[in-house]
Amino acid sequence: MEKLRQDRLNALIDVAYTRTPYWKELMDSRQIKPGDIRTLKDLQQFPLLEKDTLRKKREQMVWREEGKRVQLVRTSGSTNEALEFYTSSSREAHINAARMRGHEWVGVRRGEKEMYYWGSPVELSKQDKIKRFRDFLVNDGLSNGFELNKERVRQYVSQWMAWKPKCLFGYPSTFVLTVSMCLDMGINLSSLKDRGLHAIITTSEMLSDIDRDLISQAFGVPVFDSFGLREGGLIGHECEQGTMHCMDEQVILETIDPESLEPTNGEGELVITNIVGKAFPIIRYRTGDIVTLSQKECACGIKLSSIKISGGRAVEFIVTKTGKWVVGYSFIYIARMVKGIVKFQVVQEELGEIRIRLAVDTQFPENGKDQVKELARTRLNSDDNILVEIVDDIEPAPSGKYRPVISKVAEQLYKERSFS
Repeated sequence: MEKLRQDRLNALIDVAYTRTPYWKELMDSRQIKPGDIRTLKDLQQFPLLEKDTLRKKREQMVWREEGKRVQLVRTSGSTNEALEFYTSSSREAHINAARMRGHEWVGVRRGEKEMYYWGSPVELSKQDKIKRFRDFLVNDGLSNGFELNKERVRQYVSQWMAWKPKCLFGYPSTFVLTVSMCLDMGINLSSLKDRGLHAIITTSEMLSDIDRDLISQAFGVPVFDSFGLREGGLIGHECEQGTMHCMDEQVILETIDPESLEPTNGEGELVITNIVGKAFPIIRYRTGDIVTLSQKECACGIKLSSIKISGGRAVEFIVTKTGKWVVGYSFIYIARMVKGIVKFQVVQEELGEIRIRLAVDTQFPENGKDQVKELARTRLNSDDNILVEIVDDIEPAPSGKYRPVISKVAEQLYKERSFS
């Protein structure tokens, strides 16, 4: 494994130096030659890569001739900071292979039915249609978890009962809301276990022990978590023992003190180097996530390192006047579709009114506010009053984490278990 990692790191550094202007200029300025990186520790000769640098130097960091489908993608993750970067077919193939392997760790083999319970982009593109055909061939299904009300949840459960998936895959918050609505309606989700459901796999948000237990008890099957960054790749996936194993052959992980930025011994802010993404080298990228890394052996027998996430990512819901619960991630897709959005935040303080705050740059179009409002109205499918405002910046919460969605309405209704 260490030889494979070193070989892939060497290949990545060589590509970065010979194929990308940004990394060549940086390495020359620091007198780093590709041959100098002989061990994983040598990687610390590189400075930390900040998200703002990636955003500003993106076009100087890409190797467009790496292979098929080197293309620009946009993400906001679970934060409210928009980011564009390049990916390629080979990089995506590595990520998909890692995800398949993670699912096999918990007893879900490729080709067995998996239902993806999350959202889809605002508009269906040709590529989405191709993906749907591919999903049909490999037994993947999709239920839109971005827009939930009791009737829709009832329909989804009926569809799942008929389709008999072995795995449900989605966001923890979506599963928690689904469980709460089903309890309120008297729907027994554990019946899905009798139809072949084997596991729930979650992603993208912090999975608390309380939520894990709630979901597991309702569905009658174990819940396993996965962890990754769109720009960094899939980082870890839990095994049947509950250990989150790292994808060591694809990523090199470090930790630093978030204040001093000095390396730490396995506990601190996560720094990632993706060693299979040669089209767009990501070297020592700060993630902002607080983690603990470990080399301790797991009883499952998997010989990979492990990771625990200490600082979580949270997402919330917006509630429309019609009673529909719309998951916060749906607004991330809106932020991806309009150029120039650097940060965004959706705030709902009272039912019927939604305020979208945007920090933008010079690429934001003159009619950008109207575009955002129209996309939001399409997503909500409701006549709620939508206000769009441009702000200088969006400050993080006292915890230091950005909250892309803040809904006092959803918080109160959730406390009251009022989902009608």
